[in-house]
Amino acid sequence: MGYCFKKDPNVTLLIEQESNAVARDESQVEQHIREMLEARITGRNAVVWRAKSGDIPDKDPSFLVAYMPLDFGNDARTGREIAAKEIFENYGGGPRKYRNGLGLAVPAAEQIEILRRSVRYLLAIEHVTAKSKMHNLTDEQKSQLRERQRTESAGAESALLKLYAEVWLPKVTTDGIVIDVAAVGGRPLQTTLDEKKQARVHDRIMELLVDLQRRVFTTVNPSKIIELFKLGEGNPSAVGIKTSDVVDGFYSFLGFPRLVSSAVVKKAIAKGVQDGFFAYYSGSAPACGTDGKYQVPLGRVRLNAGVTEEEIDLESGFLMMPQAVPVAAPEAGSASVDPNAPGGAPGGEPPLVLTPPSGPNDVPGTLSSGAQRSVEINFSADRSQLFSAWNAIANLADLAGKVNVTVRADSAEGFDKSKLQNGVLEPLRESDLIK
Repeated sequence: MGYCFKKDPNVTLLIEQESNAVARDESQVEQHIREMLEARITGRNAVVWRAKSGDIPDKDPSFLVAYMPLDFGNDARTGREIAAKEIFENYGGGPRKYRNGLGLAVPAAEQIEILRRSVRYLLAIEHVTAKSKMHNLTDEQKSQLRERQRTESAGAESALLKLYAEVWLPKVTTDGIVIDVAAVGGRPLQTTLDEKKQARVHDRIMELLVDLQRRVFTTVNPSKIIELFKLGEGNPSAVGIKTSDVVDGFYSFLGFPRLVSSAVVKKAIAKGVQDGFFAYYSGSAPACGTDGKYQVPLGRVRLNAGVTEEEIDLESGFLMMPQAVPVAAPEAGSASVDPNAPGGAPGGEPPLVLTPPSGPNDVPGTLSSGAQRSVEINFSADRSQLFSAWNAIANLADLAGKVNVTVRADSAEGFDKSKLQNGVLEPLRESDLIK
C-alpha cells in the first residue's frame, strides 16, 4: 500500500489548533464578547459588565439597564441576590436615589459556554486568515475559511441574542428590598437580528420589559400623578408640587410605575394641563396664601389650555390643583354687586339671570340688568368645560361668601351605580356637601 503526503494544510485542523491556543487565554474571548455587546447597545441607556454599585450611574431620569458580566450568571443564586441588592440599595458609598429606574440584565448560564465556544472559533479563524500566506492557503481554502466564519458568526449572534433572557428589578416588601424577576418565559420575543444580522440585544430587553411583562411604561395618565402624589388630599390638603419632585418620585419610589424616560412625565403634564387635571406654572416654587390660592400672576398659569411638551420645564415647573389657582380681580362694571343699589335689597328685583346664548345675536355672559343682590347662572357643561367654569364659580363664591349649587345630569344608558356611588356621592359626603 502506498501513502501520499500532501503539503497542503488542513483548514479544519488549523482552526482547531488556533482554537486551543485561544482557549489558553480566555480573557481575549471575554473581551471580544464585551466588544460585541457594547457595539450593539451604543447610544442606548445601558451599561455593560459593571458589577460594582458605584460604577452603575444614578440620578439619570430614564430607565437604565445594567448588563451583568458573564461570571454573574455562573454564581450561586444566593450570592447573585446579595450582589444585586447591594446595587439596588447603594450607589458607591451612599444610598441609591433612582432605584426605581434600574434593572439588571442577568446572563443565562446555559448560553455562556455556547457563546464562548463560537467566539473562540471566530478568533481562531481570524488568526488562521492572518497567517494565510504562511500556511500557503489556496483560494478554495480561503473560501472554506470564509464559510466557516459565517457559520460561527451566526452561532455567536444567536447565543448573544439568547444570553440575556431575564431582568432583575427591585421590589419593596415588609422584609425590605427583594428581587422581582421579569423573564421571557413561554412566549417568544419578536426582536431578533438587525439588517446586518447582528443581535438586537437591548431592543429585545426593552421588548421584554415594555411589551411582554409590562414592567416599564412609555405613557402615564395625568390622573396617576394626582393619585400617586396625593394632590388634593390631606388636612391641609396638598394642592401643588414641583415638577422636579414628580420626576424624582417616579424614579425613586419603588411601587411607582417605571418610566422609559422623563419625556413620559412631560407628556403627562401637557395632557393634564390641557384636560384641566391641574395647572402649570414655571418659576420658583410659589407661596400659598391664607385663601388656599398660590400667589403667582394669573397670566403665567396655564389651565385648560394647549401646552406643548417642549414648554414643560421639569426643573423649574410647578403643578397646582385647579382650586389653588389664583383668582382674577373683578373688573369695573363686572357682576359684583353694590348692596346699596336700587332694587338690591332682599325682596326687591328678581335675581340677575345669565343663560347660554340661544341665537346668533346673543352675547354669552351678557348681564340682563344692572347691579343686583342675587345672580342665577344656568348652563350645561362637559368635563372639560366644568374645569373652565371652576374659576368663574370660585370668583362668585368669593364675592358672595357662599354659592348654592344645583346639579342635574341625565344619561340615556343609565348610570353605573357603583361609579355613581364611589366617584360622585361619596366624595361629596366626605366634603360635608350632601348627606
